[in-house]
Amino acid sequence: MNIQFACQRHYFGSLAEKYFDDKLRDASTNRRHHQRTIEDYNRLPEEFTVDDVIRSLGMNIHSARTRVKRMLKDGNIVKIGECVENGVCKHRYKKKAIMVF
Repeated sequence: MNIQFACQRHYFGSLAEKYFDDKLRDASTNRRHHQRTIEDYNRLPEEFTVDDVIRSLGMNIHSARTRVKRMLKDGNIVKIGECVENGVCKHRYKKKAIMVF
C-alpha cells in the first residue's frame, strides 16, 4: 500500500495540487451576476436603505433584505451607518462600484 501511495503521489501529485489550487481560486473570485441583477443594482441610488430597494425594484421586504445581504456578501455595497425615520432605525448602504456585464 505504501508503494501504491508513493507512485500515485509521484505521478499524479502535481495534478492533485493543481486541482485544489483551481478549486480555491474559483471559490475566491467574484460571482457572475445575471443581467437583471446588474440593472437593478445600477438603478439604485448611490446611498440607499432597504425601503429604497423595495420601492425602486418592486420587491417585498424579505426579497429586498436578501438582495441587500447578497450585495454585502459580494462586496458591491458597504454599510455606512444608520438613520432614524419615524422612530425606526434603518441601516444605510452605499455602492462601492458600478457593476458591468
